[in-house]
Amino acid sequence: MTQNHKNNLEILLTISNYVGSVMELDDILKIIVEQTSIAMGVPVCSVYLFASESDRELALRSSHGLNPDIVGKARFKKGEGLPGWAVEHGEILALSDAPKDPRFKPLMDSNEEQFHAYLCAPLRIQEEIVGCMTTRKKEIYKFTEDEITLFETICKQVAIVIEKSRLYFQKVNAEKMAIVSISLSEIAHYIKNILQSMRGGSWFVERGLQEEDLEKAKNGWKLLDKSTKKISNLVENMLNYSRSTNLRPERGNINALVLDILQSLLDTAKERNIEIQPELSQKIPDIYFDWDRLHDSFLNLFTNALDAIPEDRKGLVIVKSRYDKEKKRVVVEIIDNGQGVPEENKEKIFHMFFSTKGRLGTGIGLSVTKKIIEEHSGRIWFESGENEGTRFVVELPA
Repeated sequence: MTQNHKNNLEILLTISNYVGSVMELDDILKIIVEQTSIAMGVPVCSVYLFASESDRELALRSSHGLNPDIVGKARFKKGEGLPGWAVEHGEILALSDAPKDPRFKPLMDSNEEQFHAYLCAPLRIQEEIVGCMTTRKKEIYKFTEDEITLFETICKQVAIVIEKSRLYFQKVNAEKMAIVSISLSEIAHYIKNILQSMRGGSWFVERGLQEEDLEKAKNGWKLLDKSTKKISNLVENMLNYSRSTNLRPERGNINALVLDILQSLLDTAKERNIEIQPELSQKIPDIYFDWDRLHDSFLNLFTNALDAIPEDRKGLVIVKSRYDKEKKRVVVEIIDNGQGVPEENKEKIFHMFFSTKGRLGTGIGLSVTKKIIEEHSGRIWFESGENEGTRFVVELPA
């Protein structure tokens, strides 16, 4: 097998791995157009999609190499321009000098006239055409039969990815509505407990002011401040869980993220007599991830590991990273010597509003963490024994 064929197979595998992905479709398409540009050896690759079955205009949904400002704005009517023609006729277009073709219509502010060689294939899901994909070269060039076949194969994979993404998010939206309806009573109960605590704090503040007892007022204020933070955390976690996925994946190294979080927890760990021991492999490849979203996830896992260790015990939290070549996944492990998870709680650990911390936790943090990791097409699982500590494992695609 030649190196070129091997690279093409790897790119096809990369695209096929997004079938059933929990990432937002726009984020998947962004990576696909970049990978397709590499596979085809072209500077420009674009995807046009119909917004809905009733919408007969093709919108530029994602592009690599064109002006990013026109993505989402540039449109073709069905039958208009080369993309519109390919979609209307359901045929692939392979042109060596597209601007000379009478069907050619350049997008505004795109400088398309400087690109000559042109490939455009419809994206077909069974009998339905949902859009098209294009690639372009600057020079006049006749694409080979092998290149056209490769491009058609990529387009078939992209169509499958689009279909599965739409089906997944339809399912997710239905599940979110079900979760909201089930959880309303639990939210109300949790807020009621916080309000009771706030009433107690308010009473102490008021009596302290009346009696000019500053210490009593301070204690009351502590209760109010603590309750306000609980409400704030609850709202933030609920928003993180329920809001639409809006990942901003950039290429980066997971070790840098882990070290950044661990550095912020050193003082807390020292106060609690807990040693943090990083064991990070230097052979980890860079991956695509949203720094802020994964930061929230790993911060929650690290703080949970610290909280799981009783105050009367010398604590140890080990954080490992490695690269699984066989699965092509970056793996992060968080191991603590805390109290562990009782057998009867293991199946509930990722459930909304289930917490092992009693009144100290909202029961939302791990649900949000799991959701964010799955949005990155990752996986999270754990092993634990009562009084034997816990090992959380996060796998992210490389």
